[in-house]
Amino acid sequence: MRNALLTVVLAGLIAPVTALAQSGEISTYRLTGTRLAIGQDVHIERDEEVTDAAVVVGGSLIVDGRVRDGIVVVGGNVRLTATADVRGDIVLVGGQLQRDAGARHTGSVNYISFGDWSRRTFGWLPTFEFGEFGRWLSLAGTFARVSLLAVLMGLTLLVARPAVARSGRAAVAEPIRAALIGLAAEVVFVPILVAASIGLAITIIGIPFVALLVPSAIAIAVVALVLGFTSLACRLGEWVEDRLGWQPGNALVATAIGFFLIMGPTLAARLVGVGPDALRPLAFVLLMFGLAIEFLAWTVGLGAAILTGLGRWHTVPPPISAAPSPQAPSVAY
Repeated sequence: MRNALLTVVLAGLIAPVTALAQSGEISTYRLTGTRLAIGQDVHIERDEEVTDAAVVVGGSLIVDGRVRDGIVVVGGNVRLTATADVRGDIVLVGGQLQRDAGARHTGSVNYISFGDWSRRTFGWLPTFEFGEFGRWLSLAGTFARVSLLAVLMGLTLLVARPAVARSGRAAVAEPIRAALIGLAAEVVFVPILVAASIGLAITIIGIPFVALLVPSAIAIAVVALVLGFTSLACRLGEWVEDRLGWQPGNALVATAIGFFLIMGPTLAARLVGVGPDALRPLAFVLLMFGLAIEFLAWTVGLGAAILTGLGRWHTVPPPISAAPSPQAPSVAY
């Protein structure tokens, strides 16, 4: 009798556990704090309970277990499977929520979107496609870059007009040599700067000079690039004025003409890019052409600036101005 009663009690205790196991529910969870990830996907397992928030930037989130303090996903999607149990708000920036049947969620869902975002990875680095809004961002970024460059070029003309003239003459007289020197400088600048910084950092005495070397080298490089680009744009504008038969104006006008000739294809590409999708191939061709023109101008200009020591000396003799014709002496009758 006692054995029969014990069997009935054990059966009553085992039956709920068996039913719970057959239903697939988890009674014991491994606890984790905040789940934070950047540039990768996150999977909250079925036996995992996140006691704080789950935050993912540049990736997607799959929830099989529990989240107790909300979800924030930027640049990715969220999927709540049938066993998911989420409490708190879900915030999605540029993504979508997929909720399977049986998933439990207590809270609101908030979408923040700038067009259709998609994520592609180049190694571990996430990139984003902002959809239609991205075209306007590209246009605004290009106009900001062009505006800043125009201001720097204007200041260069006002402060160092003779240096601009010397570099411009060198760029026109020896374009291939200037291009090769500029390309070599672009290639070796960063490795030499890194090697010099490491060499100074190895010695105790040289450590303070690293903080001086890096910004000084970058500042000189920027000056050389802007000076060379300005000189090339000025010479190009003067060439256009000469071909059109215009009377030589001031250097600002000539530089503005050359500047818009160099930057025009890139600006046109960005303007066409915000148009209909049918014009996107044309925008791409214009952009590639414009970037090639810009790269050539930057490279030749940099080489000319280096050849002339940032415009401090002549590599090409300056033009000889015509001497005024002597006036015939007046004869009194």
